[in-house]
Amino acid sequence: MSLHRLLGFRCAVADPAAVGEYYAELGLSGDADSGYTGSDGGAGVVIEEAPFRRLLAVDIGCEDDRDLDAVQQRLEAGGAVPTRTSESVSVLDAASRVLVTVRIAEPEAAASSSVDLITPNTSGAIVRTNERSPAVFGAPRPPRRLGHLVIGTPDLRATRDLLVDGIGCKVSDEMDGVIHFLRCSTEHHNIGLVHSPVPLLQHYSWECDDLDHVGYAATALYRRDPSRDAWGIGRHFAGSNFYWYLRDPAGSFLELYSDLDRITDDMAWEQHGRTPMSLEHTINTWGPNLPTEFIEPHDLAVLEAGWAALDA
Repeated sequence: MSLHRLLGFRCAVADPAAVGEYYAELGLSGDADSGYTGSDGGAGVVIEEAPFRRLLAVDIGCEDDRDLDAVQQRLEAGGAVPTRTSESVSVLDAASRVLVTVRIAEPEAAASSSVDLITPNTSGAIVRTNERSPAVFGAPRPPRRLGHLVIGTPDLRATRDLLVDGIGCKVSDEMDGVIHFLRCSTEHHNIGLVHSPVPLLQHYSWECDDLDHVGYAATALYRRDPSRDAWGIGRHFAGSNFYWYLRDPAGSFLELYSDLDRITDDMAWEQHGRTPMSLEHTINTWGPNLPTEFIEPHDLAVLEAGWAALDA
């Protein structure tokens, strides 16, 4: 595909310093202006200060100016009014209030790991005898990279159509009116969409090597402050990944995940991978029940007041 990766996103929070301290605990590098990244670098989170939390912009990488031409043409054909430069095409999604930019960028560098992943004992394949698993001697380490984000939008269909029909994202899985999983790379999803009374950043996700990596990183944040624990551990149906969600200081959810589906052949995915979603599987295949605050944020009244003041 001409789109090849998520470049990052920009958000506003009331207390950037608190978020920065939280990211430092997680082991992210960078800063609010240049963007916070994982150990592999790549996509980053840029933070600004504002009275209430909101997602401002999402950047997506493409190969060359021919891709920009195609994006511009699709957006204009759909009635949008994009802004074009020599390196990018931008459009404001009227529903989510997010500025979506497609820009020319180098493909993501191939990742290499210095961590030896541990093969577990199973009933049919014993690989370790007379010793403890090395996994119990692990320690927290930074997540590898920013993988995806989920946008809350008052008009789910409008935001979905802009990203798919205009920007060129592909649909990996969706349940119309409930949730949409879109990709701009070979990952199952880089952008998710859910309905929300007001625009918001519902959650964003950092990739880890395996379940132990997820567990050690999340546990370090949890033990420092148990109120950060939000949801997990579990395994999602859409994307198939393990997850553990925590609350960040701004009020969004931060997900640590591993073992996400990869899609390198669109036809093969449609024939063998994409499985009809049901309400039972929209949330997870195993793990704790979905907390109600994932549907109605605890700070919804603050967000509604913030948007009302912004629009006044």
